[in-house]
Amino acid sequence: MSIIRLATGMMMCAIFLLAPFRTARAIDNLGVAYPSLSSTAVFSLVVAQKEGYFKEEGLNVELLSIRGEIAIRTTLAGEVDFFTNAGSALAAAVRGVPVKLVTLFQDKPSWDLIAQPDIKSVAQLRGKNVGVMSPEGSLAVVAREMLRKNGLDPAKDVNLVTMGGDEVRFPALQTKSIQATLFSTAMSIKAQKDGFIKLGNASEYANLIEGGLATSQDRIKQSPEKVFKFVRAALKGLNYYVGKREPAIKYMMDTLRMKDPALVGSIYDTLTKLALRDGFSDDKVLQSMIDDMKSTTKVQREIKVADVFDLSFVKKADAELKAAGWKPYGRRQLTESSLRD
Repeated sequence: MSIIRLATGMMMCAIFLLAPFRTARAIDNLGVAYPSLSSTAVFSLVVAQKEGYFKEEGLNVELLSIRGEIAIRTTLAGEVDFFTNAGSALAAAVRGVPVKLVTLFQDKPSWDLIAQPDIKSVAQLRGKNVGVMSPEGSLAVVAREMLRKNGLDPAKDVNLVTMGGDEVRFPALQTKSIQATLFSTAMSIKAQKDGFIKLGNASEYANLIEGGLATSQDRIKQSPEKVFKFVRAALKGLNYYVGKREPAIKYMMDTLRMKDPALVGSIYDTLTKLALRDGFSDDKVLQSMIDDMKSTTKVQREIKVADVFDLSFVKKADAELKAAGWKPYGRRQLTESSLRD
């Protein structure tokens, strides 16, 4: 009997010791490039990180501040895995660069056209310098559209100056190196408080992706399951962000290092009003964006939605979450629920 007890005890000990190795999940490290913090894309990713959605998928995600063109090059080189520069991704894909957008956060831009105090209309920008982030990115595309619809030829009547993000263009506006630029909601509010003038809102002029998730075609082919896990976690982050106003605002305040909840609340309300809660848009809208970008980049070949977008991951994730009745919970609520279960 003692031998049986000893054997049983040894077997139970082995099971106990090996159990963690059977249930532990491998952690995949992912790098995600973003050009600016003030976007629904970044806020959704921050929420997914803070709420543990990436961890649930076995992912360790690092957010990296990298501009559009550089983000594309580093993604193609395998140095980062995804990037949020949706406009740059669209332009690159139209030119034949092997990248695709796998999730969309907005199909209307939230930027405001902000100008020097002495400029009261878009028409007064004739002969002036207008700052953009990159020659063919979303900012530049929308700026040209706003200029055209106000009677100006972007190629002849205005000097588009390529610069960095808001943190670069705002000092340029202050020193009068540029006379106008498109700002994110957060920077727009700050600029107007400092006396600069709002000439218009980009959402009234164009349909264009402001935020999304893009990756290389190679990554989609080689690691489809990893892409799906990342997209599903990001979609959970988006759902939390648009559905839980107060805690989302707290995350935004931490991310932006801002202490005024009313100000951050106004930014939140503007962004969530334009957010695509399912993570994708209508094919007709997407095709029109492709056609506009073809015109901008002077590309002649036929390009279909599937050549630029692979929304199968986010559509599958959206269907799964809805079928399961998934709802966002705060970390404290989730922990308490788990303890009860």
